[in-house]
Amino acid sequence: MSGIGIDVGSTYTKYCILDENARIRELFSEPTPVRQKEYFSQKLGILRERYGDLPVVSCGYGRRNIAGIRAVSELSALALGVGYEFPGAAAVLDIGGQDTKLIRQREGKLEAFFINDKCAAGCGVFLGNTLHRLGVPFESLDLTDGRPPGIRLSSTCAVFAQSEIVERIAEGVPEDEILRAVIVQILTQAKALLGKMECGEILLSGGLARIPGMEAFARTVLEKPVVCTEHAPYFSALGCALMAAGQAMGT
Repeated sequence: MSGIGIDVGSTYTKYCILDENARIRELFSEPTPVRQKEYFSQKLGILRERYGDLPVVSCGYGRRNIAGIRAVSELSALALGVGYEFPGAAAVLDIGGQDTKLIRQREGKLEAFFINDKCAAGCGVFLGNTLHRLGVPFESLDLTDGRPPGIRLSSTCAVFAQSEIVERIAEGVPEDEILRAVIVQILTQAKALLGKMECGEILLSGGLARIPGMEAFARTVLEKPVVCTEHAPYFSALGCALMAAGQAMGT
């Protein structure tokens, strides 16, 4: 039941390799390339040389750029990956680079989903752009003290919010305060989705869940119980790998 799953996101591509017992053997990510068809043609060769001629399934924005393999819906892959690792997690909030999705899954099956209007202020790219502007690495983010930001961004549009950020920088507002305000803005935008579906506890999916202290910070903003896990960025890649393993078994 070995398989390889690839989630080609807008900013990062995530990989999941399952061993013969359908257990996670390896998880890793890398920046999504620009010349995707050429890159993934070479990458598949490297993966198969390293892991053997395993079946591969992909999802995400660039899933069609990996020739000769099965491509599936990211939503179905997300539901399957979450159901495999956290079967009791019904509601999943996935904050991606270009959009935010809220899904409900049961036993790995997608039951319902809602997607935001693709406003960048509610997506990871907003944080990424701000980190780049400030020259701060993602790995330095830390919310463990639970402190709310001392400022608020008044605009709900990322374009206008960037102008606010420039003004705050000019005013000498500390970088940490600006970044916290950006994270609050992203979560506030995502919160609008929660009203579209009955939610109890929320499992947070995506790269933002890796930030230390995000669980409690998101709970305060979303006003819901929130769970973050170390595998949060890889649920869709895991779902793809599970589909690939099932494909190998003829299921």
